[in-house]
Formats: sequence, structure tokens, C-alpha cells
Amino acid sequence: MTRFALALLLVLSTQDTKKNLPIIDAKEFASRRATLMEKFADGVVLIDAGLIQAGEAGIDANTPWFDFFYLTGVQPKDGLLVLLPADKKALLFADGDAKALLEKTGVDKVYARAKFDEVAKELLGAAKVIYTKVRQNVKDAVVKAIGDKDKLKGSVASQLTAMRVVKTEAEIAMMKKCADATNKAHLAAFKTMKPGMNEKEIQKLIEDTFKAEDCDELSFPSIIGSGKNGTILHYMKNTEKIAEGTLVVCDIGAGYRGYATDITRTIPSSGKFNDEQKKAYQCVLDAQKAAEGVCKPGANFGDLERAAAKVFAERGLNDWSYCGSRDMGVRHGLGHYVGLAVHDSGTYREAFAPGMVITIEPGYYNKEKGWGIRIEDIYVITKDGFDRLSTSPREVDEIEKLMKEKK
Repeated sequence: MTRFALALLLVLSTQDTKKNLPIIDAKEFASRRATLMEKFADGVVLIDAGLIQAGEAGIDANTPWFDFFYLTGVQPKDGLLVLLPADKKALLFADGDAKALLEKTGVDKVYARAKFDEVAKELLGAAKVIYTKVRQNVKDAVVKAIGDKDKLKGSVASQLTAMRVVKTEAEIAMMKKCADATNKAHLAAFKTMKPGMNEKEIQKLIEDTFKAEDCDELSFPSIIGSGKNGTILHYMKNTEKIAEGTLVVCDIGAGYRGYATDITRTIPSSGKFNDEQKKAYQCVLDAQKAAEGVCKPGANFGDLERAAAKVFAERGLNDWSYCGSRDMGVRHGLGHYVGLAVHDSGTYREAFAPGMVITIEPGYYNKEKGWGIRIEDIYVITKDGFDRLSTSPREVDEIEKLMKEKK
């Protein structure tokens, strides 16, 4: 089950008090809405649920789905959120148990979804500006109800992006939960991997570990790319037999109550890197560490990119590197934001600030030799630098020792 499908099942979930699992409570959702309303005091804000289908790939992090969830903590089918800044009130239009929705979201009133068309004229007709992040069919319904399309010229997109890119303590706790489960899954893969296994067996082991750690969602479909499959950026079939003496790219992420993570480790199938693999692996790791060396508030992705790319250039390994490959099919960026979406909302020009969560993921994909390498870690930007949430082994000697011990 994907994280999108499971989020629907967790619409009205509450904290498991026995396990003391982290949650985001109604007070935080109310605080987010209040912050947004302060920015649009001269109008009304309208955001719709923009339902995502289970298993849908390539979802834009800026779709209303994520913003609606960010402001309410629920994802009802066809839901609508109306914020009235002048009255400092939030109204939710959604089908379901109104009492439970009130308790979960902390909104001021819950209406049945069908009631929106009845009250839209009264609710929105007097507004000077209607600021929106909605699908076209919702805009059409509003225009039909109030008879004035010129009022729907405002947007809340950039303000929501700015809010979402800096995580609160509660959000970071959710993401640490995801990262901890993913770290344990990587350890399980290190300890179990051997030639002759099928990629699907490793996938099952990883996802069973997620569930054992109370993470029933996936941040994205698991990538278990052995040999040549490790040179395919978004390989997800996971159906081939793992060969001896090759490398396996495990790009995985547990999801927890809508939040994501993204951590990659590259595993030598036989427990040891050969000399050529070791040279390329060390280059990738050193490039990642070079990027870490400049990762702090005030820096941006461009600074990290230049630091990492310099290492590949100095080692003479640009031929199949993530940023200079002769094959455009294996080029990718050095990192991205993470949050409610695995590639979360945010621009790639802005300076890092405390509370932002990013990845750094250089790679080397040798299609001639038939193996790939990617090392990806996830970081919370702090006032002094960063905290790395991904703690599974990444040094050559650590990996080889761990795999030798399990035998």
C-alpha cells in the first residue's frame, strides 16, 4: 500500500498511547491556519483536498492535496477548507463523522460537502478577494455561486510553500520516525543480502521492517536495483535475481502518518567491493561529505552541488557521475527537500534555514560495467549546521565488516 492510500485510512487516527508514537495534534493544525490567515486578512482563503489516487506516481508536491493535509491533518474525499481571516475562523466541508473531524482538525465548524454549493454565495459573495489553491471544478462552482470570476484572482501557493519548507518540531519528530525505520530496514538488508536472492525478497524484508516499526506507509515505491538495474534511476520492478560480485542500490523510505523520508545505500552483493567498485564508491561518499562540509544556514543547493561535483572532477570520474554522465538518462540533482512529499515543496535557489529537511544523494552509474552506486542521506538544517537522520553504515569498512559478521 502506498503512502497516499494509507493517508486516507489514517484520516481520523489518534496517538497510540501504549507505544507513545508521535502525532501532530489539532492545536498545531490550528496554528498553521492562523499563520496563513494573517497573510490574507483582506479576503477569504479556499483550499481543496485535490484527492490523489492510490499508487499514482510523479505527484507534484505543490498539488492542493498536500496543502489541505498540511492545514487539517485529514484527507476526506472532495474536502474543502474555507478560512475567514476577518472572523479568524476555519470551516471544513467534508463528508464523514463531523464530531471526529472537529476533534482531529480543530476547525470551527464542519459542514457536509454538499452544503458548500448552498452556502457559497453567502459565504464568499461578500469577500473582496478569494485566495485559492483548488482544482478548476471548484473554481467553476464558486463562480457559478457568486457570479463574479474576478474575485478569484488571488493565490496562496507561494505562502504555503514558504510555510511547508520549514518544519516544526512535531514534523521533524514524524520524519525522524520514518528515518529510524528506514535505517533499520537498511541494516536488515545488509545482514541478509547474498547472491542468488531475488530483488523482491529484499524488498519484502525492507517493507516488513517498516511495518514492524509502525510505519505502514511507503514514501515512494521501493527501489532494489541490482547490477544493471542500479543504473536505472527509478527502477521499481524488483524482480531479478541478484548476481555475485555486483552492487545493489537500495533506495527506500518508510512513511509515517503522511510524512516521508528518502535514504539510499549501495550494498555489495557478495559482501565485499572489488577495487574498481571501491574506488567509485569512495568517490561518491567523499562527494557527499564535501557537500556536507558546506551544508548550513545561508547555503543553498547550488553550493552543495559545486562542492560535490568538484570531487568527481578531481578523481576523473565524471564519465558516469550523477552530474556529468555521457548518458542523460542517469543524470539527476544532488538533493531535494523532503516533507509531506518525498520531493517536497520548495525552490532550489533559496538559502537554507533551520528546520528545512533535505537530502544529499550523489551517484555513479557505470552502464559499461553494469552496476550503479548512490548514497543518499537525509538532514535537518540546524542553526549551527545540520543533523543527519540517516544512521545506517555508509563507510566501506563498516559495510564489509557488517556483512562479514552476518556470515
